[in-house]
Amino acid sequence: MTDDKQHHRPKRRKRRVCLFGLSADPPTGHGGHLGIVAHLASMEMFDEVRVIPVYRHMFASKRGKQAPFQSRIQMCQLLFKDIPNVIVSEAERICFERVSDGLDEEHTESVRVGTADL
Repeated sequence: MTDDKQHHRPKRRKRRVCLFGLSADPPTGHGGHLGIVAHLASMEMFDEVRVIPVYRHMFASKRGKQAPFQSRIQMCQLLFKDIPNVIVSEAERICFERVSDGLDEEHTESVRVGTADL
């Protein structure tokens, strides 16, 4: 005997997530990052917007010139806190640390992790 309900379950729609990567040094207001994220969050095509500040800038000339990563995360959290369905993510830091774990400094320099790679 088979369970008819098991064969006719409605399919769950996949969650639609927009990834928004930025340097965020500092994140800008309504005419910049805040306005873009607010617009993306208002679109019915996305269930969630993930704001992903860069952990280690892909351009070596910009590395070390940005505010510390945790400061940029906090700035983003403050800026986007009132927008529903927006999450500030540390995905780049997490990915970079996983990829570079166990590498020496020379090889770590060649590691590239970015929102386009996630």
